[in-house]
Amino acid sequence: MNAQVLTQIQPRPEPIRPILQLVPQEVRTVAPQQVSVRRARAGDVAAMFALLDHFAKRELLLPRSIQDVYRNVREFVVAVDENDAVVGCGGLRVYSPVLGEIVALAVDESCHGMGVGRSIVNALIEDARGMDMCRVFAMTLQEGFFHRLEFETTHITAFPEKITYDCSRCAKAKRCIEIAVARDI
Repeated sequence: MNAQVLTQIQPRPEPIRPILQLVPQEVRTVAPQQVSVRRARAGDVAAMFALLDHFAKRELLLPRSIQDVYRNVREFVVAVDENDAVVGCGGLRVYSPVLGEIVALAVDESCHGMGVGRSIVNALIEDARGMDMCRVFAMTLQEGFFHRLEFETTHITAFPEKITYDCSRCAKAKRCIEIAVARDI
C-alpha cells in the first residue's frame, strides 16, 4: 500500500461470519485480519456508497446519492482490510474555522466491535485538530458509541450552522430522531 496509513488496528479474534456484500460479485466470508484507515479515493466511492446505502435503507443513516459521495469524497477517510477493500468510512464536514461534524460513519457489520468505528472517528478528530478546530459534533442514533469516545449529548441548537445549511433542507427535519453529540478537542 503506497498511501499513508493514518491508523493501524489489530482486531481481537472474532468468529468467522459473513459480511455485507460491498461489490456485487465480491463476497467475503471471514472478518479481516488487519484494518487500516486512510484517505478516501475516488476509486473507493462505489464501495462507500454500497455501505452507506445499506444503512440508509435501514434508516440508520440519511440517504445520499452516489454523486453526493463523489462530490464529497475529500471529506472522507476509509477503513480498509488487508486487501484494500473498504470495510468502513466516515467524513469530516467543516462548518467554521473551529467547528466540524463527523458525518456518514458506517462500518461493515462483520467488523462491528473490532474498533474500526473508533479508528475512523479518531482519524477524523486528528483531521479536525490539524485544521485547528476546537470542537466536533455528530448527529447519531448510536449515542452510546460516541459517549465511549468522550462525546457528550447536547442539543442541535448548539450548532446553528448545521441547522442553517443541512437541517433546514432535510426531508426528515420535522421528524428527526437523531441525537446531537459533541466533543471539545
